Amino acid sequence: MSNYDARFEIRRSAVNQRSEYSVAPQTDSLARPIPETEFAHLDRAVRWLDDLVTIPILNVRIGLDPILGLVPWAGDTAAALFSFYVIGTALHYRVPKIIILRMALNVAFDYLLGLVPFLGDAADFFVKSNRWNLHLLRRYARERGKPRFTDYLFVLLVLGTLVAFIIGLMALSYWLLSNLVKLRG
Repeated sequence: MSNYDARFEIRRSAVNQRSEYSVAPQTDSLARPIPETEFAHLDRAVRWLDDLVTIPILNVRIGLDPILGLVPWAGDTAAALFSFYVIGTALHYRVPKIIILRMALNVAFDYLLGLVPFLGDAADFFVKSNRWNLHLLRRYARERGKPRFTDYLFVLLVLGTLVAFIIGLMALSYWLLSNLVKLRG
């Protein structure tokens, strides 16, 4: 069947036996948008983390994420843990797996930058992984439904890798700092 036939449905008229072409209804699963009220709780939480207040001189919006980032390791880890909630919500809205992977990479990028002293604190003003992930969720969300077992398995694998990455970076940072203290002392 050609592409042309797939997009149009051929109907025969019983009266004159001539062909009429009419556009077949779209079967795209993204056709039905999700109401904004579904994302209201996520939007509030993301606003608190990424866009709570505006710095007047710079005209930059910041939230609790840059403030939490001032606490070494713990602040960035707390912000990353909230990001797991956004990724878990994406699972229930049947977001494609590649987009869930992209969301996890956004979190990893934000977390990795946050671990670098001073640079990470400055980057938190501009790198807003929670806002990016909420935008991806809105863009790719389908109708809410029960995820399949493979969806759970994939998200578990992605989040497990992300947690291992975070723990590995924390262990590396601890090891580097303890060796620096030994060299100085």
